[in-house]
Amino acid sequence: MSHSIPVLCYHNVSLADGHTPERFEEHLAAIRDAGFSTISARALLAALRGAAPAPARACVLTFDDCHLSNWTVAAPLLARYGMTGVFFCVTDFIGAGAKRPQLAEGAGGPELLSAPESFRRALEAGDLSQFLNEAELRALGQDYGFEVYAHSARHQGAFRSLVKTGDLAGPQAHWSAWGIYSAEQRQGPQASPLPQFETGSAYAYNGYWPVAGSPAAGGGLYYRRRSDAERRAFCLEDFRRCHARMRDINGFGEEQSFCWPWGQYDALAQSCLREAGFNSAFTLERSANVRGSDPLRIHRIGVGKAKDGRWIESRLRMYSGALSSRLFFKFLRKRPEVASVLYMTDSEKLSGGSRQMVNNILGMRESGLRITAVIPPGSEIRAALTPLATGWNPVEIVEYDGFRRYVRAASFVADLARRVQADVVHTFHAKAYKSAALAKLTGARFALFVNRGVIFPPNTIFALYCLLAQGVTCNSLRCCEVLRKYQVPQSRLRLVYNSFLPDAALFHGGLPPERQARRKRGVRVLYVGNEAPAKGLDVFLRLAAELVARGVRDLEFVAAGVRNMKPFDGLVTPELRLRLALPGHLPHEGVLRELKDADILVLPSRQESLPNVLLEAFACSLPVVVTDVGGLPELVHHGVNGFVLPSEDASGLADAVAALAADPVQRLRMGRINRQMVARHLGNAAKTLTLLRVYFGEALFEPLPIEDLARQVDLECSLADLEEGAPCSRSSKT
Repeated sequence: MSHSIPVLCYHNVSLADGHTPERFEEHLAAIRDAGFSTISARALLAALRGAAPAPARACVLTFDDCHLSNWTVAAPLLARYGMTGVFFCVTDFIGAGAKRPQLAEGAGGPELLSAPESFRRALEAGDLSQFLNEAELRALGQDYGFEVYAHSARHQGAFRSLVKTGDLAGPQAHWSAWGIYSAEQRQGPQASPLPQFETGSAYAYNGYWPVAGSPAAGGGLYYRRRSDAERRAFCLEDFRRCHARMRDINGFGEEQSFCWPWGQYDALAQSCLREAGFNSAFTLERSANVRGSDPLRIHRIGVGKAKDGRWIESRLRMYSGALSSRLFFKFLRKRPEVASVLYMTDSEKLSGGSRQMVNNILGMRESGLRITAVIPPGSEIRAALTPLATGWNPVEIVEYDGFRRYVRAASFVADLARRVQADVVHTFHAKAYKSAALAKLTGARFALFVNRGVIFPPNTIFALYCLLAQGVTCNSLRCCEVLRKYQVPQSRLRLVYNSFLPDAALFHGGLPPERQARRKRGVRVLYVGNEAPAKGLDVFLRLAAELVARGVRDLEFVAAGVRNMKPFDGLVTPELRLRLALPGHLPHEGVLRELKDADILVLPSRQESLPNVLLEAFACSLPVVVTDVGGLPELVHHGVNGFVLPSEDASGLADAVAALAADPVQRLRMGRINRQMVARHLGNAAKTLTLLRVYFGEALFEPLPIEDLARQVDLECSLADLEEGAPCSRSSKT
């Protein structure tokens, strides 16, 4: 067979959104006038296998999805022109009922909706009315002599990446999302707005699937990548169910063809298709269909709805020649998926930055990715990671202390990244990023991200290293501003706020209960920090002494985390000493208990980045009083969810504390705004999604929508609710 057989791919033929009947008839006339005949899929396969000759000027017309218009419009037109067609149906969408009239919609025929709306209705409500039913499918073969084959059982989509394309409620939402999110997720408290991401075939991509996070991961909605084994099990079940249904419909026995949804496939999906019993498959790749071609890789030409008859004639000429059809090829290129992430640090302490790295690791593990963590021998971080090194998706912990020797460490990074097949390397703290950047410079193939969680100036060549990275993740806009001053390009900066991870023992893996109005008169004002000048303990003591001197009653002050009070004894007046509690250095659980028992958190810092204790206070429904340093003003808007005063302004801070102490309704309102901020934007599930979007290449730089959230809380919580301490209409669900 010296010529090739073109195969054309159509979908619906209607005025809704596909080829109009007039346009489709123009195509049929063009095929006839070009001297081409149409043949069946069985005749095509016989020609490919060398079992039978094929006409020199023959083509195949295929129709994906079996939209109702294929019955009411396409089939009668094919019959009028004496042509044949091959129809691929989604077997789970085959309903019962009698054959419907093959008439135009305005002449007594059934209503025709767009293909996306038809799929959405089928997935959302089980409405199969826009697809051919069993009687109509059988009639295509019995009455017309057409062929009907499989287009999968479900036409299941998946989020092939986590690049955001919109929201489920938006006009650009892809219909397949209704088959990715469950009904419970679409209708639950997190349903508005559910994000929409780039979609693809669940048969060809493992995909990222919305699942409820475990208590250890802080709950929330995670997007978990399927393993190869899970996708194999899914494909086999779908293909076998589809195969059995098609054998019953078309009567072709073991000679069953398949059409790949979206034209997408890979080696794993192909092996499952063969195992399920299919012996031929149609793609959307373009090349020659000649004797000896792989019957599991039949090439097709997608026909756009705007293409006219002349375009059809040109494609028939182009793809009927064995040489020219190979010249004008288009082969499927599967998009990359992020499956393996390597985290590295040279820190030995479980500091704020290290805790955020642990949060990242836990979130990525929950998302089904393979995680490798490089830490120094004897690091405190190991105790936090050890529980994650066992179970269903264990984290691999690698101890390494050679980051001071950058060149030698670069070789270590390159070898390790190759062994674990790392798609992403994310470095924390001062030295690891240099070795990773050098590994990239010498040819290592991974996307490099450098974490920067502090606001002091970087070293002079930091910007040069950043040019070798795909991004620098910063936990505040202020951090980004500092880096821009030191020549780090804006195009490299990624804004990723810290996350709050609930203490499983203290809060059972979820947020602390929503704070209710307290009937007690006293107000507990809390400071959490150490004695370093940057934290402003002296400012806290001055504002506390001033409030006591003013005669403000029913205030209790707590300074948690302080080990040595001797340098500050002169600031503690006798009157303040009676109201000041000093619990000393506390473990993390102890800090959370203090926050849970407090009424106001004060952060009088002179220098700050984005302290974890601020998020912990938010989670505990606390209003906050902070200074305008570092990233604090990004999370606290003055008068909205707390108060922001200049650094060193002890009197101004005291005024803010006094105002909140006198206004329990305001404290409760601000606290609820802060709790909702954590629930919706600063939980570990939200941060994990942000990071994954960054890993997939999105240049995220989105400040928090605090003002919008405050308006929403005000709508949900009436003043009477706040005065009575009743739960809000919706915020109590999260």
